[in-house]
Amino acid sequence: MRKCIFGVLMLAAVACLALTASGQATGTRTKTVTTVHPTQAARLPYTAEYKISSVSTLANGATITHESTEVRALDSEGRRMTSRTEIPLTGDQAARTHVWISDPVARTTSSWESPGQTATVTAMAAPGSQTSCPPLAPQQPTVEPTKPAVEDLGTRTILGVEARGRRTTYTIPEGKIGNDAPLTRTDEIWSAIAPGLRGLSVREMVDNPQSGKMDKELVNLNQSEPDAAVFQPPAGYEIVNKSAPQVQCAAAQAAAAPAPAPQ
Repeated sequence: MRKCIFGVLMLAAVACLALTASGQATGTRTKTVTTVHPTQAARLPYTAEYKISSVSTLANGATITHESTEVRALDSEGRRMTSRTEIPLTGDQAARTHVWISDPVARTTSSWESPGQTATVTAMAAPGSQTSCPPLAPQQPTVEPTKPAVEDLGTRTILGVEARGRRTTYTIPEGKIGNDAPLTRTDEIWSAIAPGLRGLSVREMVDNPQSGKMDKELVNLNQSEPDAAVFQPPAGYEIVNKSAPQVQCAAAQAAAAPAPAPQ
């Protein structure tokens, strides 16, 4: 009798353990959570408008100022549009706008000018295909650039967008390019840090002694879906279709290689 009771208790204990393990396994499956890294989060659509001012200083101290505007758009499918309009220096000049489109859905890139009549649509290379040739071996020693100094400027809010700033300083030592004194260029870039807007530029400043100063600032940001027409050539434009560029490295390198010395 004692053996029967002991056997029944053992069977009950085994059954209880099996049910507990089963419940734990089931709970583990139902509580599994997939965490998406911020850099892998979906990009949010937007239309960003910028004002750009470039100032060049002449040898006599006089300055020349050029102003332009830029619009950048991104839709939820990954299409990108960049348009830049140069503001005329005088009233008798017409403004011209240059537009570039990258469409990963149609796998094309497009460009045109406005006013204009023609748009060029170029097919993208097939995924995994070679798009550039390996560099040729240098025929003479190259000058290694000086390592830039990078400074983290922290975060600030610009036009309602939280951004992180970075200042990069490049120095060209005396005599490297014929300069009789060191040349220092400074780039300051403020980029959005929100996961959906990561990388969106909200302020850029460049101080280059060779080309002058440039200030690019965000003046308007619309985070609604851009109109699909933004990514298409204007109505009435002639469309010139081009196939994906073919890379022929052997021919290109042979043409660039120096001719053999005469015997």
